[in-house]
Amino acid sequence: MPYVKKTTRAGMTIEVEKYFTTRYHKKGITRGENKKPTPEKMAIINERNAEKNLRQLINNNFGPGDLHQTLTYKKELRPDPEESKKELERYLRKVRTIYKRRGHDLKYITVTEYKNKAIHHHLIINMVNGISVKELNDLWQNGRTRFTYLDDTGQYGALAHYLIKETRKTYQEKGSPSGKRWNPSRNLEKPKTDVEIVKAKEWRKEPAPKKGYMLEKDSIREGYHDFTGWPFQCYSMVKIENRKRYGNEKQKRKPL
Repeated sequence: MPYVKKTTRAGMTIEVEKYFTTRYHKKGITRGENKKPTPEKMAIINERNAEKNLRQLINNNFGPGDLHQTLTYKKELRPDPEESKKELERYLRKVRTIYKRRGHDLKYITVTEYKNKAIHHHLIINMVNGISVKELNDLWQNGRTRFTYLDDTGQYGALAHYLIKETRKTYQEKGSPSGKRWNPSRNLEKPKTDVEIVKAKEWRKEPAPKKGYMLEKDSIREGYHDFTGWPFQCYSMVKIENRKRYGNEKQKRKPL
């Protein structure tokens, strides 16, 4: 009675998804009710998948010491969404030029928010030797900047959650700067996912982490798939560089 196991490695994290499908279904597996998702339920599913994709992209391309940067505008300089797109592109060109002069490639993910608050940009960028925060700050002439260094956990799910929430109301609206939840640079590497068929009729209720990794217990989700009604389980693990430092402490994914 096999099930599908998808394992995605992204930086210091491993995410696992297990599920049964009609293709491999055998007698003895209990199936939940198969219901057609409502538009509201579909929106929740889409947002959950978007957050997962962004989380894995961040985890795979950024790490300790990289930056979460916020760019704001002076009140008298606040542009409309379309003009803000041009301002952000100008800024990125300046930053990219500095990186190239120092022999580095710029990597980034950008998010723009303007609904019910002053328009502003979020950026995640790689920080490299020879580049200072002051230099990046001086390149933005439209208002204030804020910088936060990514921590050394390797798990940036809270940041992904926050950025997805920021664009929830605007990314599909007419007049949105990009029409997307986020915009990545082309040189980002996609996480690698392996798919295997496991010949078993069930999985462990509480999964065991791989050696050298810590199970994020609050990441464990299980139940019946919204589309198919078949059982599923998913969870994540984070690499532990120093067990004495991290121990068995649970890494919470709380919004910033």
